[in-house]
Amino acid sequence: MELIFSLGFMKHCPVWGFGNEGSYGMPGSGGSLGFADPKTGIGYAYVTNQMGTALTGDPRDLALRKALYSVIAQDG
Repeated sequence: MELIFSLGFMKHCPVWGFGNEGSYGMPGSGGSLGFADPKTGIGYAYVTNQMGTALTGDPRDLALRKALYSVIAQDG
């Protein structure tokens, strides 16, 4: 499992795909994730109130990101 970091930020990669190519961010404890997606102009933050157990993408966060990007695709 290989995560890619650059200048202190995690980058979009096959192991943990978030946003688009060029997106960058940082995971947090328990499933939290924040990232910027310059291609779509989105700043995204997901903060949990209960610890998650997934190492590379909390299912709760994945469902929210999937819904967000499906709306963007419909508008595009």
